[in-house]
Amino acid sequence: MSNWASSGIATGLLLLTISAAAAPPEVLTDPMQPLVAPAATASTESGDTPPTVWQLQGIRIDQRRRSALINGQSVAVGEEVDGAKVLKIENDSVVIQSGEKPSTLRLLKHDVKQRSRALR
Repeated sequence: MSNWASSGIATGLLLLTISAAAAPPEVLTDPMQPLVAPAATASTESGDTPPTVWQLQGIRIDQRRRSALINGQSVAVGEEVDGAKVLKIENDSVVIQSGEKPSTLRLLKHDVKQRSRALR
């Protein structure tokens, strides 16, 4: 191969490497990842530990039980999750209490499904 051809290939590879390094990486998101509402947080008085964050990921209501999926843990009314007690479970929200004030965690509107025909 001639020097001209090999230097052209080397220059092309160098330019390709430089342009790839200069471009910011593309951020791809998982299309199957559920959308989540902003999580409720509890403030701390001392500031020593970061506040606890609760994320409501789902609600299930059937004839015998109401349960919510918070921070990956299935809980019912009266149970605790990450230091907060579950006070109430509604169709689109959950009321928890950590400290003195209760907090309401809500599902996004499009996440609320219709009741099954068997429960109507």
